[in-house]
Amino acid sequence: MRESRPDSGGDGRGKDAVYYAPIPEKHKLGYLSTAALIINKMIGTGIFSKPSSILRQTGSKGGALFLWVTGGVMTLTGLFVYLEFGVVLPFNGGELVYLDEAYTRPRYLASCIFAVFFVLLGNTAANTIAFAKHMLVAFNDKEPDPDYRLQRFVALVCITFICLIHLFSRKMGIFINNALAAYKVALLLFVVASGFACLGGAGGGDHKDVSYGKENLEDAFEGSSGSPYSYASAMLGVLYSYQGWENANYVLAEVKRPRGDESRTFKRGALVAFTVVTLLYILANVAYFAASTTDEITKSGVTVAASFFTKVFGDGAFVNRGLKVLIALSAFGNVLAVTYANARVKQEIAKQRILPFSAFWASTSPYGTPVGALILHWIFTVIVIVATPNYTSNDEAYNLVSVLFTYGHTWIGIFVSLGLITLPFHEKFKEWRPNIVGIKKLYGLVALYITLNVFVIALIWWPAPTVHISSYVAPAVGTSVLAFGVLYWVGFAKILPALGYHIDSEPDELVDGSRVVTYKRYKTGPAAAFADWWERKFKRRQQL
Repeated sequence: MRESRPDSGGDGRGKDAVYYAPIPEKHKLGYLSTAALIINKMIGTGIFSKPSSILRQTGSKGGALFLWVTGGVMTLTGLFVYLEFGVVLPFNGGELVYLDEAYTRPRYLASCIFAVFFVLLGNTAANTIAFAKHMLVAFNDKEPDPDYRLQRFVALVCITFICLIHLFSRKMGIFINNALAAYKVALLLFVVASGFACLGGAGGGDHKDVSYGKENLEDAFEGSSGSPYSYASAMLGVLYSYQGWENANYVLAEVKRPRGDESRTFKRGALVAFTVVTLLYILANVAYFAASTTDEITKSGVTVAASFFTKVFGDGAFVNRGLKVLIALSAFGNVLAVTYANARVKQEIAKQRILPFSAFWASTSPYGTPVGALILHWIFTVIVIVATPNYTSNDEAYNLVSVLFTYGHTWIGIFVSLGLITLPFHEKFKEWRPNIVGIKKLYGLVALYITLNVFVIALIWWPAPTVHISSYVAPAVGTSVLAFGVLYWVGFAKILPALGYHIDSEPDELVDGSRVVTYKRYKTGPAAAFADWWERKFKRRQQL
């Protein structure tokens, strides 16, 4: 709930104190719900859609599997950094809070860059599009590339429905999220079991005479690509599939904090989720590779998992329709989890009064849900869905949308990691010491994480083979968004104050980890003169 209390400070400036009541401890997320929030975001469409493009870019199964393992290592190093931040700063907002605390000067710069990036690119367009395609293919398997206008329509219905769920019932959203997380783990276990069964014999349906298994895994590195861009682009695809390990950091004020070890629920939930997903990802790729040849996988596009089931079990109605619907539900679950967390991050951004109309975006509905932030999330997801070009060949549009956020978030992760190193140099955190691992091990993990991410960012600019969408588009757009964040900060923190418009925020920590944010709004100089003139003019009109 949200309550505004207008007041006037002793300095004569107008002041609004806005209070966001904390969620009762019994209604907060426990171990399973915290882990489910991460699992549901990590297991989206990536593991069911990306293996095809990653194998095509690396050129070999051995190279592709190596990147999936490397992605797990990179994710683990990043997870340790975020766990440390989550323990010391258990607030909603994730990177917004971490960058705020680590980079205090220039004021608002880190917040503005992150806010612009997260509002513009932190949407769920890629997975809503993937959900739409899988559903349409399931009900019309003769059309592997459905009309893109119809895909857009189904995607728009999907994101609207999910936003409405989170708007009217937080409890219902969490329940569905937990159920879908359990379902996804079961589905991946089924994929793994089916693929490993192929190691011992032939497939089903019309493929009983086709050889499966070990021969498909022989000469695993044969045909490996020699293009640095291909590996960098494939690595971004892998990282996109692993994306979501930070999801619990976005809603830490809603995670239970048991006495004696207040971060226990968060730490255990995150580590269990990461371990389960990483093992399933690696084993699922082995299953795909065992069941199909390289050529079969690369031609399957984003429907690689659906093609896998067809190859293993034949062309029956259940495989052609039922299993594809199950894969689509995985994408739906990802959108559900991302929308829940991202809306709360955007509400925290709005609380800082960084965005235009911040009071509305920060508002809370009578149901205790972030209504303004959900609307903001919906708007930009819809914009991306509608604006995404339609290139059905190799599913380039889907790949572009999915890489955009990953590229920008890789930069954010680098700065968050550097920020963790600087914490002891801040007066507020001079007594801080790592909670998960020792200081030397933590710095080693940070160095490894930054090195791997810089390597990927540098190579993604490498010219790619001829495609509809040039290789530089994703990094160029991602970089431009981050650069626009700097320009936004110039206008927000420099130009507007020079004109007399001032907005200050003062966050304070409560015992339970929630935040009370007091906003000071005041005008001076030209802004105050303009406001007085406008008020006098308005009063004269009323008198007339």
